[in-house]
Amino acid sequence: MKTLFRIFALLGMMMAAASAGITEGEIGGAKYMIAAPEKWQGKLVLIAHGYRNADSPLDAGFDTKDAFSTGMLERGWAIASTSYRRNGWIVEDAILDLRALSDHVAKEHGKIDRCLLVGSSMGGLIGTLIAEGALDHVDGVVAIGAYLGNESRDGANGSLSFKPTAPILYLTNETELNHPQNYRKQEGGAKTALWEVKRPGHCNVSDIERLNAMLAVNDWVDGKAIEKERDGTVAPPVRESTATKVDGGLSGKITVVSESWGNLTTDLVGKDLETLGLKLGDKAVVKNGEKSLAVSVVRYWSEAKEGEAAIYVTPKGWVGIVTNGGRAVDSLGVKAGDTVVLGKAE
Repeated sequence: MKTLFRIFALLGMMMAAASAGITEGEIGGAKYMIAAPEKWQGKLVLIAHGYRNADSPLDAGFDTKDAFSTGMLERGWAIASTSYRRNGWIVEDAILDLRALSDHVAKEHGKIDRCLLVGSSMGGLIGTLIAEGALDHVDGVVAIGAYLGNESRDGANGSLSFKPTAPILYLTNETELNHPQNYRKQEGGAKTALWEVKRPGHCNVSDIERLNAMLAVNDWVDGKAIEKERDGTVAPPVRESTATKVDGGLSGKITVVSESWGNLTTDLVGKDLETLGLKLGDKAVVKNGEKSLAVSVVRYWSEAKEGEAAIYVTPKGWVGIVTNGGRAVDSLGVKAGDTVVLGKAE
């Protein structure tokens, strides 16, 4: 029965993603992307992305088929994202770009009856400032891995008042609790919640964890009581292997390439690491033809030394390849769809 329920739920999410209308464009030099359900109900999610290197391409895209997007779309929410007008440390202008995007949605799609914002890293700071009143008509915020410091990283951001008027739910990994804990202490806890994700990393959360936090904030705005301190962790899905056995290990495909950071996601899964006999701390190698990258098996890429590469199972259940302080994509010379081979180091 549970299996049947999951099948129907998955079909519902797929239908929601398939029926979403996608529009893209540019406002004041900032790119935008909007996904709206066929029958929009006046509910909007704004996405505030985190810091990106200044020389990275402007990108407003997001995955309309992941569990977060489909979960919101099937509930009648539209989702809108902006690239901001530039990359780098951009807070004040980012808020202006989010305001322009919200105004555009209202003009093109109709009156916004409720607006929630989800922001990651620097976007969590932007969301916190917006909850404090920097942007009108935002009813609640989910701040993921919120960095609440300044550009020079030598203290709290001087623009914070610690007096939010809209509720903020901080969704934070176990290794980054200090910023939201300090904010909650100074704010008093009336308008803030902290859900800890019990895995290391920065913004290392799953789509389901984001969705649960967003739905909780929506309930909070409705006047319902929510748990303000809780474990927000959802275990990664146990995925079946689709890898092929080849000389030297198992082959899989590159599915996602981060243009900003050069990180890679593959269709290899946790079971593939078990098949290869790889455990935490073990050494392995990823190959693409003549190119190879020595990696360590870690819980999260930040556990690797500066300049060294690592593999780990992401919250979505896939094997990620990351170089700490570098670009794994350049080391391997791959693009999405390319085949790589993962094997034990000799």
